[in-house]
Order: sequence, then C-alpha cells, then structure tokens
Amino acid sequence: MLKTIRAFLPQLLLLAICAAVSATADIFIALKMRDMIDLTQSGQYGDIDQMILLASAFMVVYAIGIFTFTYFKALFLKKALTKMKNQYVRRVFKKNINEFQQDNNSTYLSSLTNDYDQIELNLLEPIVDLIFGLVNLAAGILLFLIVDYRILLITFGLMVLNLIISGLSSKPLNKHNKERSQLFGDYTGYIKEVLSAFHIIKTNNLEDKIRKDFHDKSEKIQHKGFIIDRVKSYFFALQNSSFTMVFFGLIAIIGFMALKDQITVGAVVLIIQSAEKIIWPIASFSEALPKIFSVKAIFKRIDETLKNKTDYQETLDFSGFKSAIQIRNLSFAYEDSLVLEDVNVEFKKGHKYLIVGPSGGGKSTILKLLRKYFNPGSGEILIDGIPLKDVKKEQYFAHIANIEQNVFLFEDTVKNNLTLYKDYSDEEIDDAVRRAGLSDFVANLPDGLDSMIYDNGKNISGGERSRLAIARGLINKSDIIFLDEAFANLDAEKAKAIEKSLLDLKGVTIINVSHVVFKDHQQMYDDVLVVKNKNATSLEMKSA
Repeated sequence: MLKTIRAFLPQLLLLAICAAVSATADIFIALKMRDMIDLTQSGQYGDIDQMILLASAFMVVYAIGIFTFTYFKALFLKKALTKMKNQYVRRVFKKNINEFQQDNNSTYLSSLTNDYDQIELNLLEPIVDLIFGLVNLAAGILLFLIVDYRILLITFGLMVLNLIISGLSSKPLNKHNKERSQLFGDYTGYIKEVLSAFHIIKTNNLEDKIRKDFHDKSEKIQHKGFIIDRVKSYFFALQNSSFTMVFFGLIAIIGFMALKDQITVGAVVLIIQSAEKIIWPIASFSEALPKIFSVKAIFKRIDETLKNKTDYQETLDFSGFKSAIQIRNLSFAYEDSLVLEDVNVEFKKGHKYLIVGPSGGGKSTILKLLRKYFNPGSGEILIDGIPLKDVKKEQYFAHIANIEQNVFLFEDTVKNNLTLYKDYSDEEIDDAVRRAGLSDFVANLPDGLDSMIYDNGKNISGGERSRLAIARGLINKSDIIFLDEAFANLDAEKAKAIEKSLLDLKGVTIINVSHVVFKDHQQMYDDVLVVKNKNATSLEMKSA
C-alpha cells in the first residue's frame, strides 16, 4: 500500500501546494476581519477601505486555490485509479496460464470492480482529504498562535484522544473489509454462473432455488456492510461527542478571556469562526485513518490472487524452431493424480503428428506441456537441445499457433478476429481465408471481412468459429501448429479439406490431438502417437 502511495507523490505534492495557497489566503482574510471588527469597536474607520480591499484580494486568491485544488483532486483520482487498474491488468497477464485457468474469473472481476471502488473510496479520497486537513490544521495552528497561544493547548488532548480512537477502530474495520471483499468475489462468481446457466435454470424450473441462493448471498454481503457501518458509527459517535465537548469548552474559555479583557472582540469572533480550522482537520483525520488502514486487507488479498505459485525464471532466448523437440523420461501429475509416466517421444521439424487415445488418457496434457502451460514433474522437454522450461514464453509463443475446439472471439470485425490485430497483407489474409474454408462464409457477410462478430461469436455458427481459429493459425506462419480437437465442430468434408491443407504445409510441424480421425489421411502423418490409460502408464509411438 505504501508503495502505491509513493508512486503518486508528485501529484500529492501539487495538491498540497494548492491547499497551502487557499489556507494562507484564508489566514489573511480572518486576520483582516478581526482587525476590521476591532477598529469599528474602537470607532476608528480610517483604514477600513484599505482592509476591505485587501480582504477582497485574498478572497480571490482563496477562490483560485480552492478551484485548482478541486480540479487537481479530480485529475489525481482519475489518473491514480486508471494507473492502478492498468497495473493490475498487467499483473494478471503475468499469471501462469495453468494457474489462471484454475482460478475463478470472478476473483479478478471482483477486484477490478468492488475492490478498486473501495480503494478509491477508502484510500485515494481520504488521502486527499488528509492533505487538505493537514494544511488547514497548520494554518489554524499558525492563526491561533498569532491570536493567543493558550488556545492551542486545548487541541492537543483532542488530537491524542481521536488518534487513539482511530487506531482502535482500524483493526475491526480491516478484518471486516477483508471478509466483505472475499464475499464479493464469491458473489460475482455466483452471478456469472447463474447467467451462464440461464437456459438450464429456465428449462428445469430452478428459479425458486436460484432466488433463494441469491437472497442468501446478497444478505451476507449486506449484513457485512451493516456490521462495517455499525462499527464506524460507534467510533464516529464517540469522536463527535468529544468534538462537541471540546468546542463548547473552547467557547467557554474564550468567553471568560474576553470578560477579563485578555482578548479583543475581534479575536473572539475570529476564534469562533476559525475553530473549525483546528477541529475539522482532526475530525477528518479520525474518519480517514480507519478507512486508509482498512484498505490494507484489500491490497493483501489482491497481491495474493496475483502471485504465481510456481515462479520459474526463464532465461533463454528463442528465435525459432530448427530441429526437434524431445520428451525424455517425462512424468506429470495433477496434484496426486498421475497422468503421464516415463514418456519418451521426439517431434521433428516439418513432420506431422497425430495424437490419439481414450478420453482422460493424457493426450491434451502432452499438448499443454508442449505449450508451456506446465513444466514437467520429472524428466525434461528439450527444443533444439535446450530445456523448453528455460525458454522465454513470449518469444516461444511468437513461433507457435494454437487451434482449439473452444474458440474465443472478440467483439470486433471478422478481420481483426482473424489477424488478432497484427498487420498482414490482403494476399496473406485471402490465402488464410481460402485454406481455412471461409471463402463462402466471408463472401456472404454484409460487409465481408469488416462485418462485426458479437458476444464471443453468438451470431455465427460453431463451425465458422472453428474455421476462424484455423485461419488464425494459418496466417501466423508459425513454426509449430498445435491442434486440440480442432475439427470437433466441423462437418466431415470441411474438416478433411482443412486437415489436408494443414498436412500439406511445408516446413511446419503439426501436432494434432484429436478423436476425429480420417483413415485416408493417416498415411499423411509421419507418426501417430497412441496415449493409453488415463493414469498415463505408457505412451507408444506407431508408424503410420
């Protein structure tokens, strides 16, 4: 949290300068008002015009200071929150793919919505209020020193008392805010799940159960918010009571001092009018500090969700696949479930491989290991003689293409979904469209490649989604193309045509995991790998 605050010190310093300008002008206004009251009390009116002119000038400076402070406050909140969210997204995309997939997406959605709303409300805004309060407190102290230093003694007890109260309230608020953040994460996940299963809920008459579950989860969040507000109300009531007592005590003291002619009438008016310069900042501190301390739990939770459990340091550069990928004595398990054991396979550059086997036998796990989603539990994978686990992901990913059964499409044009926002010539795009079997599809679209795809491809068929994914792999001109059940959503004729175009690619390594096998294409593969047994007790290589 301190690191986050330090990142914005220049902006906070600018806010402090703006606050200081307005506070300084306010001091001079108050002193001139005191002098004018004392002059009128004594019957001396000679300098009144000049004092009014000076007070008016300081009022203009005060207004400018307040305006600039308010403007830069809004600018600070906008830039700070934008920067923090951008940093969060950058850190999300540093998560390991396998660990991200294991998490519930609602965790990240909740952080970007609820958690950062709380950070704005309970950290950024209170920090700005603290700066403004500190500057005004300094101005109030200076003003009271000019009038009578004894007035300041009253404030010390108030400051100590309310700092103690703030410290006591921060611990329970910290605890409850952390719990509410977790509840919001679960709640967001539940809403996402319910909306995704809308058709199942409707067709199976589950509305009553969903309403009850929704009510229970909403009630838990609202109750936690009620507890937080209740804790705040206890401490704020105590603080406000102390402020009230101090204010009345202050009025009594300055009234007594005025009766004894120890201070002038103008000073009495100034102290009463300016008492808030002392009391309000302390009240602001007392309210802001518990909020700021309570955000610590949210930052801790965010950091925990963004940490990789395995943070292996990749050190080797990769400029392209040149020779072969070798899997040596590889074993791999998901937690305690052994999937692959003592696997030894070689994939040569430019060769074509088909991986088949029973569901759950380990076919896709081999693909995930080759994609660097996981590192082997034991054994090793070498690419061109160097350990794949040491190769930098970003450079490796630039030379591979992934074509999967479940295709994600952006809400954007067909062209951008095909090129993934990279620059290709019209000839390269047309060639990928043709070889992926998309020519008729594109020709029938109202705006061709510039036609929009909506809501992850709900306005196109499953087969068209799959062909778009295949076109992505073709246009990328990757060294290696990994296919994971890529033909599952295609009709047989289209699938055979696309498979043949892939197998005809020269110099490109194809590794195809599929349960869709066309016998007349098997001879086009250099090898067919058969993964047997769910527990991965063996892996055989068969000649096609």
